[in-house]
Amino acid sequence: MKAPRLGIIANTGKPAVADVLPGFFEWLQKRQIPFVVASDIVALTNISSLTLLPPDKIAEHSDFILSFGGDGTLLQTAHLIAPREIPIIGVNMGGFGYLAEVGVEQLLPRMEDLLAGRYRIQNRTMLEARVPEDAKTTTFLGLNDVVMEKGGFPRLITLETSVDGDYLNTFHADGLIVSTPTGSTGYSLSVGGPIVEPDVNALIINPISPHMLANRPVVINGARSVEVVPFSPAGDYQLTVDGQVMMRPKSGTRVVVKSAQCKTRVVIFEPHSFHALLRNKLHWHDQLSAAGE
Repeated sequence: MKAPRLGIIANTGKPAVADVLPGFFEWLQKRQIPFVVASDIVALTNISSLTLLPPDKIAEHSDFILSFGGDGTLLQTAHLIAPREIPIIGVNMGGFGYLAEVGVEQLLPRMEDLLAGRYRIQNRTMLEARVPEDAKTTTFLGLNDVVMEKGGFPRLITLETSVDGDYLNTFHADGLIVSTPTGSTGYSLSVGGPIVEPDVNALIINPISPHMLANRPVVINGARSVEVVPFSPAGDYQLTVDGQVMMRPKSGTRVVVKSAQCKTRVVIFEPHSFHALLRNKLHWHDQLSAAGE
């Protein structure tokens, strides 16, 4: 069976990456597993004969992408390879790691699993945000969330929100999050949103610090489209996708958010349990132990 060609992307700002990658590259070479490396990684290793490519070209030459870093690195990787839908293996270099589930100590055993076909691929919903402004439409893709917020402005903004053209509510808040199930454990969770299993076909509409306590998160069918028209006394507002500020549209410029046609494909190794991951990351087991004392 022919070995898959691997693409390597990494957060070069993490010291652990420089400790792990040289040995991993040598292991791949000894196993005669073909791989290509993002060009910004070359400074971390003195190994010769590496095939270097710009990060945005890695997906064109890979069957699988290994993303070394944390959840932020995996999000950036998802942006780079969309919409090619190359499966991603997230390698956690010491961060929180909801998305990058493979620990460094598991890396080589997981590579053996990959070569033996002991894995499955989970499709994750991506968002498409369309912003029509000044006779042109700008489109963004995100895996976690699209956020419309006041930015540094000290007062609340107003966000008129509709679902499939049906008026939902006008939120007076610091902002509004439209999140995927993958993003439900991110920013949305930090402002009181629900946790949604990553393979559920749903979107989450979640106001940020709303003026009215009655304004609560709403979970809708993932096939629906969310239209938001923010109004800000500052004259503009901030549009953020997966934690990156993309633009500051004029007040009154609508944003249409829906599920994108492309998916992010994440490699899952067994045994895998999303519920066990939650218990670990949210320390629910600690609470259970304390209750039993």
